[in-house]
Amino acid sequence: MSQGYVYIPPYNHWVNLGFYRGSGLPDPDGLLEGKGMKLRHVKVRDLDGADTPALRALILAAYDERGPALGVLLATADSPDGSLD
Repeated sequence: MSQGYVYIPPYNHWVNLGFYRGSGLPDPDGLLEGKGMKLRHVKVRDLDGADTPALRALILAAYDERGPALGVLLATADSPDGSLD
């Protein structure tokens, strides 16, 4: 799955925001959990936890990482509006 960059499995009291290649993502805030070769996830327990600059940076980094595999230039965390367009 070269196009996928995140996955979201639901649980009873949280959702995991998972990253297919999370082990290679910058994570200065230490949000990522997991010990697999590539997969990592963040447990999101409420809406406030889903709307943080650190989580947004992880999503943008994962999105940008897919660009070379897809042969396209994707949005970066440096985009003026922070968009994924």
